[in-house]
Amino acid sequence: MVHAPARATLRRRAMFAGLGAASLATRAASAEEEGLAAEGTAPQPPLPTVLAPPPLPPRERYLWMVNNAREEVVVAYRSGQDYSIDALARLQHAFRDLREDAPGPIPGLLLDMLSLIQERLGYTRPLRVISGYRTPQTNAMLPFAAPNSLHMRGMAADIVVPGMAQADVHAHAATLSNHLGFMGIGWYGSFTHVDIGPKASWTRIL
Repeated sequence: MVHAPARATLRRRAMFAGLGAASLATRAASAEEEGLAAEGTAPQPPLPTVLAPPPLPPRERYLWMVNNAREEVVVAYRSGQDYSIDALARLQHAFRDLREDAPGPIPGLLLDMLSLIQERLGYTRPLRVISGYRTPQTNAMLPFAAPNSLHMRGMAADIVVPGMAQADVHAHAATLSNHLGFMGIGWYGSFTHVDIGPKASWTRIL
């Protein structure tokens, strides 16, 4: 026979045992949830690093030309935005006034336009520069030369392409002028005048 105090003690033990079991169950469930949560938020493997492509090397611009003294220059005169001083000096000499043996200014923009024309034609033949820089004395003695010719400022060149129809040379130069919105292009039948002045075109068969 169990006395009343003993029953109370047993009930308390059972209650505490139940509470302990419930606490353990709660902890186990909590641990399981934490484990699941941890699995759900586990760090993902890092994404592969996307490397930027290496910068392209600066583009070079070339000019292959020959003057009336048969002096030939094949040179990369520009890399990116930088002009080669040595190349410009060689081209300045080749574009000089041959009558006076006098070099003049050689604007990089004129070289760029001639290079673009040559690029359109393909680098299979040189540009023959029959007139580049002119001194005022040389310009004055030439028939049909404009008194204010841009040749005297080194801003013009008269060109032919050996072995190519000169009408095709003129057409390519005119197309470039129309696309860029500047340059004077003159058609003289046997050669093409190219200058880096305002957009203009004319025909004069000599």
